[in-house]
Amino acid sequence: MALLLLSAGAFTLRLGLRAARRQGLLSRSFWVTFPRYPRYRVRRIWPAPVGFAGLILLMYGAVSLFQWVLSYYAARLGHPLTPGS
Repeated sequence: MALLLLSAGAFTLRLGLRAARRQGLLSRSFWVTFPRYPRYRVRRIWPAPVGFAGLILLMYGAVSLFQWVLSYYAARLGHPLTPGS
């Protein structure tokens, strides 16, 4: 599950960053002229939420993978705070 989340997050983030570069979203000139043409620029801002969703998926997948690794080794090696270890 965690690996699936990580790969989906990486794909989504890559898609969002590629589209943001294509739209010029990462340039300073886009944001300087944004207040002048808000109606036109809002339609071109769609890669930002896609990239943000990819980042969230990556973080959730990394946390899930880290928790799985911790629980795996705690079950294998024993947790230091459990009685009988």
